[in-house]
Amino acid sequence: MLRKNSIFIKILMLMVSSIIIISILLMLASSYISERILLEQVVRSASANMNLMKNDLLDYNGQVVNTMLQVNRSSEFKDYITKPTNTSLEEIKLVIALGRYMDLYKDYLSPENSHIIVSGIPGEGGRHYSSNSLKWDKVPQDFISKFMSEDGQFQNRIQYYSSLDLFSESVPYDNYLFAVKPLIESSSNRMYGYVAVIMDELNIYRKYKPYISDGIHISLIASDGSVLSSSIKEQISMKDTELLAVAENSSKEQNGIWSDMGNKKTYISYFLPEYNAYLVEEIDQHTAFAPLYKISSDIMKVVPFILIISMLFVYSLSRRITRPLYKLVKTMQASTGNNLKYQPLQEGASYETNVLTKAYNRFIKVIDQYTEKLVFEQQERRKADLNALQMQINPHFLYNTLSSIKYLAKMNRIDQVDETINSLISMLQNTIGSTEDRVTIEQEIETLKHFVYIKQIRYGNEIRVHYEIEENCLPLLVPKLILQPFVENSFFHAFAGKSSGNIHIFIRRQEDLLIIEIIDDGVGMAAVEDQMREQKKRHHLSGIGISNVHSRIQLLFGSSYGVQIESEPGYGTSVRISLPLLERQGLEDSRLPSH
Repeated sequence: MLRKNSIFIKILMLMVSSIIIISILLMLASSYISERILLEQVVRSASANMNLMKNDLLDYNGQVVNTMLQVNRSSEFKDYITKPTNTSLEEIKLVIALGRYMDLYKDYLSPENSHIIVSGIPGEGGRHYSSNSLKWDKVPQDFISKFMSEDGQFQNRIQYYSSLDLFSESVPYDNYLFAVKPLIESSSNRMYGYVAVIMDELNIYRKYKPYISDGIHISLIASDGSVLSSSIKEQISMKDTELLAVAENSSKEQNGIWSDMGNKKTYISYFLPEYNAYLVEEIDQHTAFAPLYKISSDIMKVVPFILIISMLFVYSLSRRITRPLYKLVKTMQASTGNNLKYQPLQEGASYETNVLTKAYNRFIKVIDQYTEKLVFEQQERRKADLNALQMQINPHFLYNTLSSIKYLAKMNRIDQVDETINSLISMLQNTIGSTEDRVTIEQEIETLKHFVYIKQIRYGNEIRVHYEIEENCLPLLVPKLILQPFVENSFFHAFAGKSSGNIHIFIRRQEDLLIIEIIDDGVGMAAVEDQMREQKKRHHLSGIGISNVHSRIQLLFGSSYGVQIESEPGYGTSVRISLPLLERQGLEDSRLPSH
């Protein structure tokens, strides 16, 4: 049953205000959708215009092709540029014949806004002809090799080029492009000259000028990157590899359309084999859609005021709803294991908040009841774990020790028997006789020395143990039995096949860490890995175990502490144990629970 002050009703009101804000966000999103729709319409219209431009360019190319074919079929042109003359009369006859031919076929030899050059092969005594009425063009000597051949072979096809300076002294156009084609004898397939049609670039520009507007640019770019024609005049005759790459990529897309969403640019590109060039249109949305962006900008200026008003309303409403919850959360955050606080019920709070407060206070009571029980159980469990570890002292070690004592007794080495028994008794007292889980460094070293003495009785004094301990480390506390497993491992494995060796134990402070290092000069761990595995199966290595020591340290102090082992065959093994700095007073304080 819903109550009038329930949090559900209040959240419902909050949601209503949120819907208002979402509506505003949707209005902002509509501007984006409008942009996409407008872009689609512009692209659709541009694609249709591009097809019209393509057809116009193909028609113009047809005029150029007809001119070149007419020249190639003309015997008058061939005679004029190749036939040798011995007298001025013969040369005049060639000129007259060519003039009559030009008068007869002038409609087929003059594409709009262009003129032609017909020339024999340079260096073979041929002539050249230009229809330029202002000034005859100077034909470069390397014209054929530069524009009509590849790898030394002439290309029998029409090719379009653009140049800033090739005909700059004679061409009457601001910008121009030219098409070239070799003249070939049909009978012998021999090249006897070439024809070039120099065209005013404006004639190409006029074919796409009606479709240019702000933010829309159109270019005709050759496959070598040369711009043959462009609505941006500064780019004509220049190399534009970036535009060429865009044109190539766009022409491979569906319908020749590709959008660069990051830069807000859309490209439409068609490849025209007749020109060996790409007709590419660039739509710059930043410029083309400037009016739409201005409207969006105006909307964005109004929206912040609406958002501010809505947010003030939502804040006021949510503040009123969440104030009781905030106080409950603040109480819960201030509550720790040592200071659990009760939260009083508040008048005017919602039904749900009061239910949560009552439940929280109940939990506080239950936690208080179980805290002391849990602390006690953990202390008892820690003692039980240590007792279990202490009971793991390897019986095999005791057997060997007793055997050593028996052997010493038979040899009548009473002093060593007495010392060995005293060491065993002291060691067992320190390990089994006490349930303390932590001892001082001084106590741990004393226990270790007893253990080393017993090992040396069995293995001999050739394996020596050296102690380098800073004086201020002796009173520090460490978990019991953390050194014995590593020293035992060195005795048992490090000196396999060696008659002598050294074990060094270094203990020092390093900033806020206690560092213990056990270093031997034995055979190294890798060399005895298989042997260790087999020995572990038979004798369980140590009573406590190396991995057990690492686990105990991390269990007690955290993952930032523990054991690191480095070993290299032939050079020995280094064990590094990192522990926190603990003193007995600090340990006792940490064990005192408070409620």
